[in-house]
Amino acid sequence: MPENKKSSKPSAKNLLLYIALPLILGAILSAFIPQPIIGVIEVRDPIFDATGKQLVEQVQYAQKNRQIRAVVLVIDCPGGTVNDTELVFLELVKLTKKKPVVSMVQGLSASGAYYLSMAADEIISNPSAMIGNVGVIAGLPDSPYIEEDMYSTGPYKLWGSSRDAYIRQIEGMKNAFLRAVEFGRGDRLAISLTEVSRGAMYPASEAVDLGMIDEIGAQSDAFELAARKAQSAHYKVVDLKSAIAQEKIEASNFFAVDADGRNTAYPGDPGFYYLYIPDIGGEIQ
Repeated sequence: MPENKKSSKPSAKNLLLYIALPLILGAILSAFIPQPIIGVIEVRDPIFDATGKQLVEQVQYAQKNRQIRAVVLVIDCPGGTVNDTELVFLELVKLTKKKPVVSMVQGLSASGAYYLSMAADEIISNPSAMIGNVGVIAGLPDSPYIEEDMYSTGPYKLWGSSRDAYIRQIEGMKNAFLRAVEFGRGDRLAISLTEVSRGAMYPASEAVDLGMIDEIGAQSDAFELAARKAQSAHYKVVDLKSAIAQEKIEASNFFAVDADGRNTAYPGDPGFYYLYIPDIGGEIQ
């Protein structure tokens, strides 16, 4: 009688193994691969010394953190000081050379806040948001006069410059703003820079037609656009201000922090301690 030959077809058990094994290995590998991050930088308060420093810190954090693949600026802000706005803008320009930046206007992107958006790759806006107000405001200095009880070595030593020179300085700041608009919007701008310099505010629906922004959409659209530009999927959204604050707490904290961000009674780092740990949960430690 002929010998029984084993079937060359794989058994159901082996077939299941062939399918499951790659899935299991993939799941294990994915656990060690950091999830890509879309960083959020909120621009809500007027931009001045304190808030400007916080924004610069967040932009620089995004530059250095490899997990952060793109950044979304969430804007609802009237602007701020010229100096602090320019400092943040220049950092954003550096960031866009490495990673995509998308601006999302929630309610207001006026003056200095709109200036920041000029560093973004694209601008999305809520339909009812207001956009624009390009230009500079400043109070003129007093007319120079002589103080009888004070000596100065020059006519503008006390004032810094004449009123005419001060006005020329303001015009220079306005022109710098217009150059930023030209840099950020380029051929997408459908109106002249002269018209932009009038300082008008436009509803987002009109700003799209004028080329001052790119599209009307939801905040989720901004995240998805940033992720596509960064070629990232399965991303998570992280508020960078909160992330930086948490890292500072963890770096400076003696005690370990629990999942809710609260201090425990236990040291954060391994080592030898002369340390009293209080009664926790009714037990003596």
